[in-house]
Amino acid sequence: MKTLKLLTMASLVPLLWANSSQVKAKEQSLSSQKMEIQRIEPCIEPYNNYNQQPNNEIQPIDDCDGGGGGSTGPYAPPGMPSSITSPVYTNDDNYRVSWQPGYGGGYSVRNELYLQTNNGSWSKVYDGYGSSKYFTVTEGKKIKRHRVRSCNSKGCSGYKYSDKMIVNFKEKPNLYSKYNFLGTLDQKNSTYQSNTQSFKTVLSRDTQAGQSSGSFNATSNQDRFYLGDGYDLVRGALKETCLNVEHPDFEITQTPPLQPSTFSIDYVNDNRHLAELLEVSASAKVGFTGDDFSIGLSGEKERYVKSVADEQHVRFVVKVKNRREFWKLNTPTDAIYPELVNQVLSPNDDEAKADFRERCGDNFINSANLGSALYLVFTFDAKKYSYEERESKKAELGLKIDDIFSINGAAGSSTELKETLDSLNVTINADQVGGPYGLAASITPANVIDKYNQFVQDTSESNWAAVDFSTSNYQRPTTYNGYTHSEIFADYRGTQGVLAQMQRWADISVQHRERCDPWGEYGQSTPSQCSSSQAEIIIAMETCRDTREWANCKHPLSYDTGNVSITVPGTNLLNWLNANVKKLNQESVSELYDHHVHTGSIQVNDQTCLSASSCFANPHRGFGAGIGKGFNIETFEYDNPRGSGRSHSISPQYCVRSEAYLKTGNPPFGDTTADWRYRVNFEGVCPETENFVIVQ
Repeated sequence: MKTLKLLTMASLVPLLWANSSQVKAKEQSLSSQKMEIQRIEPCIEPYNNYNQQPNNEIQPIDDCDGGGGGSTGPYAPPGMPSSITSPVYTNDDNYRVSWQPGYGGGYSVRNELYLQTNNGSWSKVYDGYGSSKYFTVTEGKKIKRHRVRSCNSKGCSGYKYSDKMIVNFKEKPNLYSKYNFLGTLDQKNSTYQSNTQSFKTVLSRDTQAGQSSGSFNATSNQDRFYLGDGYDLVRGALKETCLNVEHPDFEITQTPPLQPSTFSIDYVNDNRHLAELLEVSASAKVGFTGDDFSIGLSGEKERYVKSVADEQHVRFVVKVKNRREFWKLNTPTDAIYPELVNQVLSPNDDEAKADFRERCGDNFINSANLGSALYLVFTFDAKKYSYEERESKKAELGLKIDDIFSINGAAGSSTELKETLDSLNVTINADQVGGPYGLAASITPANVIDKYNQFVQDTSESNWAAVDFSTSNYQRPTTYNGYTHSEIFADYRGTQGVLAQMQRWADISVQHRERCDPWGEYGQSTPSQCSSSQAEIIIAMETCRDTREWANCKHPLSYDTGNVSITVPGTNLLNWLNANVKKLNQESVSELYDHHVHTGSIQVNDQTCLSASSCFANPHRGFGAGIGKGFNIETFEYDNPRGSGRSHSISPQYCVRSEAYLKTGNPPFGDTTADWRYRVNFEGVCPETENFVIVQ
């Protein structure tokens, strides 16, 4: 009976094949397949939901046989998907979930995606061979979560779960349906634009506030603007032209710039300082905490996103601006289109204020300097240096940059700069406004001098752009002279106004990034509190973007989370952030150990620990036995006649464990003492509670 149990089908088949040369060849073929993963040509499935994806977009899948994988089939279920991503927040009408399918050993993998809403039951929403799915959003605020698993004919993997997300789509009013004259204004603006020079810009253009089918779209050119265009200060985006461009007193003048060129080299103190140096407006900083579909990515925001890092990086910003021409808009006394004054604006009417702002923004652009600007951010990772080393390297890089660059181009030896950049492993993030097309994208530490010179020398009228601009408030129409500005227009002004509150939230967003991003750089998993608070911060800022939600745009000290919340409903968000989103701070400890055994033996088990169990070793530091582990050992004496060797390890994550067996020799001729005297220097990182700073 025991023999029969051992002779299973799996063991009988090789025995039956043993004397067959044909079967041996088949075995060799199968062995070859195991060694080299089978290549499967992909099938192509079209996306045919026009509301979610363009008709011509295609999606590859693993193969076409439904998961069989050929005559032999897979040996086991696939592995768990390695990732699944979704936005932490969206107020758009659709969003995308994507994943990396589990490894199937060369055989096809089918993926099952499930959706959970408001912590309810899970429902399957996708079953196929793709790696992403678009979802259409219906009105209402909801918490959603997704999970995915990979399957084949042998079964399914475990589930990979996404972070929770907040969906908050609300249909925007269609102003074109509400005001039938807007199409006529679009035609007037089109005529003005066709007769006026446009300016290339880094500013994004907001979507039109509702547009009926077949209406003329006057703003299809997304990377240019015209003097007189509206500007939404809170969103940081261009709006429609609402000034009466047909009025005879509407004119544009051109003069030499007041300040032709500027040049600066600055050391970056922190991310907020970096935003100032890169001229990132408060509005453009909105949404740095996560995916954000409500505004376009402006050039200034893109500069910041590419360069932002935690406080463990040393950064210098080199910035040059060449201004060649200054354009100024002069407007009449009654500057706004009469149709907007007569049919939209109405004193003390909040709905009218919101409609006008959605169409026209808060201000209009009244001047611009044309030319070119180049932004260079030199960065090196300081986590692998002690404080003293960091300061020394910072000074070395700063002096070398200052020696090389000048307002009229680069001077000095590029070899000297390259040697410094190489020794510190410096990276360069470059961005440009105007100037030779695409030059910034090609800048590296090896060619930065030549590219900088090329940019300065090759700026010409053909590649000018608006390097900076200014805006003016809309003036009250004379018919409303008896009313204040805030009685006619949605008013963003004041120390407690919407723009001031947005600046406070934007600054919290920057600090949030500084706290959450570095975890991955230390090889640690980012805490779940980071992803949940991303959505909450964006929700708080979203109330400041939407004119109709301004009553809920509050100071961080008085803002509470809503009924649907990823954290805790009805909780003061700032207090929750202070308590739950820790800041990573450097910490070091040094311990001296002196072990002496006169006769006999001892087991040494020393622990050198950071201040708390939540701390961890800094893998960017360490020497000798502790290289890449955050510690180094200074041994002053080691005499161990009959004992065992020394060892050092990180155990647990916040301690260096040092072990040895010390044993003396045998008298009268053996060494009757054993000694081990050494110091452990341990550098680590500790998550610590620290309040967020509020802009006053």
